Amino acid sequence: MAKTVTLTTATGSRTVPAVWVGDHLAVHRPLDSKEPSGLSKLPRWWVISHTATGYSASGGIDAAQRDVIALARLWDGAFASVTAAGDAKGWKWRDRWADDVRRLGYGRPVVGPRDLTPLEELNSAGTAGEVEQAVRRAMGYSPIEEPEASEQFPAEVTKRKAGHGAIRRNPESQELEFWWLPQGGNYPDSEAFALAAWYPIPAACDVEGWCLGSVAETPCGDSVEPDHPDAWPRLLGLI
Repeated sequence: MAKTVTLTTATGSRTVPAVWVGDHLAVHRPLDSKEPSGLSKLPRWWVISHTATGYSASGGIDAAQRDVIALARLWDGAFASVTAAGDAKGWKWRDRWADDVRRLGYGRPVVGPRDLTPLEELNSAGTAGEVEQAVRRAMGYSPIEEPEASEQFPAEVTKRKAGHGAIRRNPESQELEFWWLPQGGNYPDSEAFALAAWYPIPAACDVEGWCLGSVAETPCGDSVEPDHPDAWPRLLGLI
């Protein structure tokens, strides 16, 4: 008996051939109104649909048929909790499923319905923020806690009274200060010399965040990469 799946469309239900049907998912060609059959004929173009609702669970996937079937088979059981009501907002694996669909489209190994390891999470990260969080978890990072987090980064006072890189304790406020003369070419010479001054060393939590993040600050508050010569992590010898 030929495999089929009944889809829910804007114009009503439609039954189409499927290349694989599981308990909760089916793999088939996407609908294409330009084709006489009403289905796409592109060789690497597939959809995984949820059989209980008839709705697409994946959108179009550009991959080999066997790989799309393997993905659907891997995830079939996890879709048991997505009922005919079709509400997957509270579904535990919603983001993981979307990530595996992207992985397949990019030719990366799929993972299945389980929590990612730190390295897998890094491989799946798409935005700079996601990469930053994945790197922190991969390193086993634990955020610095109060009261140390709000205290100044514990830099060592140098013997020099002034000059780029000198660190002193302000005689009045007792704050640690860094003598900064811009080095990275971000500022014209006239502006660089005007910026030369003692700057309070930031809080430990800020320095920690800049070391592990994708953006850091200079003493005058400009945003640069953490390894920039004028970034606090570089100035303090951490990167």
